[in-house]
Amino acid sequence: MKRCLISLVLLPLMAAAQPVPSLSAFRTPPAAARPRVWWHWMNGNITKEGITKDLEWMKRVGIGGFQNFDASLFTPSVTPKKLVFMTPEWKEAFRHTTDLAKRLGLEMAIAGSPGWSVTGGPWVPASDAMKKYVWSETRVTGGQPFTGKLPQPPATTGKFQNVPIESASLIGGPAHELPTYYADAAVVACRLPDTEKPMAAFSPRVSASGGTFNVAELTDGDLANARLLPPVEVGQDMWIQYEFDRPQTFRAFTIVGASGGGPLAEFNGAPDNRKLNVSDDGVNFRDVVVIRGSTVPQTTMNIPPTTARFFRFTFTTLPPQGNPFAALFGGSAAPGKTEGVPVAELVLHTTDRVDLFEQKSGFSPWKETTSSLVKPDAEAIPVADVVDLTTKMSPDGTLNWTPPPGNWVIVRLGYSITGRQNHPASPEATGLEVDKLDPVAVRNYIDTYLDLYRDATGGQMGAQGLEYMVLDSYEAGHMTWTKRLPDEFARRRGYAITPWLPVLTGRVIGSADASEKFLWDFRKTIGELIVDNHYEVIGDALHARGMKRYTESHEGGRIYLADGMDVKSRADIPMSAMWTPGSLTPGPDEEVRSEADIREAASVAHIYGQNLVAAESMTASREAFSWHPEKLKRTADLELASGLNRFVIHTSVHQPLDDKKPGFSLGPFGQYFTRHETWAEQAKPWVDYLSRSCYLLQQGRPVVDVLYYYGENNNITQLFTRKLPDVPAGYAFDFANASVLNEALRVEGGKLVTPGGQSYRLLMLDSSARTMTLPVLRKLGELVGAGMHVVGTRPERSPSLSDDPTEFARLVNQIWTNPSVSVKSAEVVLNEMGIRKDVDIQGAKNKILYVHRQVADTDIYWLDNRGENPEEALVSFRVTGKVPERWHPETGQTEKLTYQIKDGRTYIPLRFESWEAYFIVFRDKATVAAYTRPVLTESTAARLEGGWNVRFQEGRGAPAQARFSTLGSWTEHADPGIKYFSGTATYDNTFELPTPGKQATYVLDLGDVRNIAEVVVNGRALGTVWKKPYRIDITNALKTGRNTVQVRVTNVWVNRLIGDAQPGVTSKITYTVLPFYRADSPLLPSGLLGPVRVLAATPAQSAAQR
Repeated sequence: MKRCLISLVLLPLMAAAQPVPSLSAFRTPPAAARPRVWWHWMNGNITKEGITKDLEWMKRVGIGGFQNFDASLFTPSVTPKKLVFMTPEWKEAFRHTTDLAKRLGLEMAIAGSPGWSVTGGPWVPASDAMKKYVWSETRVTGGQPFTGKLPQPPATTGKFQNVPIESASLIGGPAHELPTYYADAAVVACRLPDTEKPMAAFSPRVSASGGTFNVAELTDGDLANARLLPPVEVGQDMWIQYEFDRPQTFRAFTIVGASGGGPLAEFNGAPDNRKLNVSDDGVNFRDVVVIRGSTVPQTTMNIPPTTARFFRFTFTTLPPQGNPFAALFGGSAAPGKTEGVPVAELVLHTTDRVDLFEQKSGFSPWKETTSSLVKPDAEAIPVADVVDLTTKMSPDGTLNWTPPPGNWVIVRLGYSITGRQNHPASPEATGLEVDKLDPVAVRNYIDTYLDLYRDATGGQMGAQGLEYMVLDSYEAGHMTWTKRLPDEFARRRGYAITPWLPVLTGRVIGSADASEKFLWDFRKTIGELIVDNHYEVIGDALHARGMKRYTESHEGGRIYLADGMDVKSRADIPMSAMWTPGSLTPGPDEEVRSEADIREAASVAHIYGQNLVAAESMTASREAFSWHPEKLKRTADLELASGLNRFVIHTSVHQPLDDKKPGFSLGPFGQYFTRHETWAEQAKPWVDYLSRSCYLLQQGRPVVDVLYYYGENNNITQLFTRKLPDVPAGYAFDFANASVLNEALRVEGGKLVTPGGQSYRLLMLDSSARTMTLPVLRKLGELVGAGMHVVGTRPERSPSLSDDPTEFARLVNQIWTNPSVSVKSAEVVLNEMGIRKDVDIQGAKNKILYVHRQVADTDIYWLDNRGENPEEALVSFRVTGKVPERWHPETGQTEKLTYQIKDGRTYIPLRFESWEAYFIVFRDKATVAAYTRPVLTESTAARLEGGWNVRFQEGRGAPAQARFSTLGSWTEHADPGIKYFSGTATYDNTFELPTPGKQATYVLDLGDVRNIAEVVVNGRALGTVWKKPYRIDITNALKTGRNTVQVRVTNVWVNRLIGDAQPGVTSKITYTVLPFYRADSPLLPSGLLGPVRVLAATPAQSAAQR
């Protein structure tokens, strides 16, 4: 796999020349630190006026750029004229966008295709579309000449064999009739074991809990011909049973028939509600195996030899499922009726099969850690009994061949297309996804696509115009073949694929272990081709036009055979994704796999020297329009903690019309961060917080002690879906894959060093490294010999058929007897190496996360309180001889801290407010070993307890003004215009203050605010507060005597949307494309809730030094 490593040699020198972080740049961050947004054009609802206002708003609130997508998601056409993708009118709008973005200095990017599934469009011909292998079988008798036409394998456009593609789903499906395509790949014959007999030979009787079934249809190989097995009571079993005249022995089975996994099956998988039971008398049954749920229509399982008269396949009736998105599309999310199971095939095999071969051959997201039955004594077909007949078949499928003695099966293997389309694009921009394994098809695709944008931008491509492309997370489904796959397989794996092709149909060739290793090699080859022939071909095409790419890989759950680190390794900006809590999985916290995804991108940036780490940020699928800066902060901070330093907010949908608010959304998916958001004009302080955080986290180089190797043929988001690696607390880690070990590491002074200049002290092996290919093991041995320290369990075997077991065993013994290699815990080994914790946190109840970066002589630590409650902790840092300062990204202010330097560390007592994050910066030389900051005593200087005059934003249904005698939520007000108000209300009041103390600092404490407040004192705008504690320094605005206070409070759109859903409402204030809220949806507390006080903070004592 090629790598651009030569240019990376210069990176350490470049990094060393970086200046120390600038306080002025921290306070006013540069464009590189500012967040980008996704900017969706929804189904042609586009206007130049809306484009202008969108981009000018982005610039006004501090956004650094946008990434443009064409999307649909059932969005209706509302604008006076629909601008269809790449028509002259559409191109004119995009040219306007390009010109305006250049003038405003906004970075500009496009998606890799219309929609976001990855790369596809209506210009992709069927021959260049994504492919799957298909096959047909013909049984012949040895010694007898065979002349006949082999059945053509299915040309069906769909997921597997002749199962057609599913109809439209939530985010896309066939927008029109899809083409078909078929080509032959190979013809092989294999001699069958003498014990193999077809089901028909046993003449079993078929019975069922309901419906009508027969042996002929259940064993005919027609996967599309299914009959319904009707449901029974929830929790009870539906079943289909074979009864034999006398006991029979079977060693495997194939089933086509399963309960659906619901609208999120692609993420969550299918249920394990099927079993095989057997009985000797038809009354007393025993379990043989639980049949794994799968998103592949067919499942084959190997079982221990099982003898019985009755073989019963059971399907537990599941509770009816509701569709969580149905209500948003005018339907009901309530559970429907219980569902039966369509069953097409139930075949019992007298000989062994490769267990779960359909999943292992790339039709679903196989996990290498999944347990599977691999029999050492499986009845295998010798490799010598596989005959290549490819050249003997004529183009029309006719074969003339006399097989040697025995019973034979002829496998005609070809490939058809999966039918996956780019989605969810507007209908006119929808077409087939390109074959990601074919570099010629990919290059034709990307050149055509970029030529369209060359015209649309007026040739403004590269740094002076359209500069970036974003390749979103892969959502295009499986592909298991391409026209040059046999050649690529032989080149990469070192042996021919042909004798092993029957394994792809479930046959055991050579041995069960050899067949498993071939399938591992098959998956590995597809994964490498995805990287080399898709991502890197696209990257080369972009670079040829002066463009760059952001690149995501995989969000978990979905099928993806490529390694995410390889996918991102040559990206100009590696990218990832994080969703808000509860969006895709239930629970109060963000998904761990999102943390892993960002850390994957960060690891790539650290190792290969890209520096910038992006993510589609704060994505949501619930609680529409309820999001605001304080609610989003916890997710944004977790992204920073995981290694991000460039936010790409998902999403800011184009708003073409001013009379429709809050306006268009990306269907049910948020964010809803547009110029029509209630707090759109109050967003800059929050955007500045994100930007200041990213500015410091873009400086220098990260300090990371542990490099964590996660194995081969694995995906980080799949391995670490629920739990991150067990790296000791206080030590940061990066991920590494086989490519990193093989190509990007050297040892200098006992440290692992990468081409980007990053260094590590310890290599930690994941348990998945129990299987390791010989090239990786050899490189591991070289690095250990050069002084690398390793901790982890010794590898047990190679997963590849290419490797020599004898050399493998010798190398393992050699490496694991080296004193630098240990099976002790990582924490013990790090302590033995004398490497102390980088950050040690004592006394905290909440989790405190950290990031450490170093530039020149400056150490930058970022700390994050992961809790609602304030927190206090004693934190020590692996830094000595420098003075710590606290830099606040919320305000841009800095301050001194109490500290003590001892035992080679710096100890600082720290307090964190609710969900607070800040920086501890060590930059100046310490002249004393300890410093105590003066303690401040806080007292109440005034209470604002009288009535408040409140003025409401026009056009939102509320009265122009009202008098509040006490503070409380607008939702408690009797006036429905106030109760359902969404927008900004201005509170006015006064307070008396004697002559302000010269040593005092005065703070206005607003108590509770829902959700954002701008504060003006005596006519002077002092700033915006958007999170707890809602406090702001008002010292410089005060005067003796009477002071005026104005608080402009903005809530979110939810209450007005609920108000417009009330019965009898005929003139709505709001417009959304989906009915997000009902009349009985709960209202959200809103307004200035208080209590409001003026607090005086006075030094209690002088600073002490020693």
